[in-house]
Amino acid sequence: MHPVLMFLLAIAAPVILAAILLIPPYVGITAASYVVYYRSGEAHPLGGKLDNVFYMIDVYSQLFSQWAHHISDTSILTYALPLLMLPIMGIMLSIWLSGKAARKLKDIFQHGVSY
Repeated sequence: MHPVLMFLLAIAAPVILAAILLIPPYVGITAASYVVYYRSGEAHPLGGKLDNVFYMIDVYSQLFSQWAHHISDTSILTYALPLLMLPIMGIMLSIWLSGKAARKLKDIFQHGVSY
């Protein structure tokens, strides 16, 4: 492998791994907040704010604290299940994808060094 290409890949690899580690949990948190606040027939209150990371994390933390204080009063199917399972699935996906990406990058670097 050409040294310049290996250098560029070494610079891009942490960015790729950071995106793989951060994007799926954020999508899970955003999807959980979106599903909990969903009401058919109305404009969604979170529709214009999905790209604001700090706002969506704050909304999710408020939803989680509301659920933690009122566990017995909340619906399992429409509130607790999306609130817990969607972020957990995002975290599991990011762990799986980061492992696959790290193995692939290791193979690329080892293949490049062997020549």
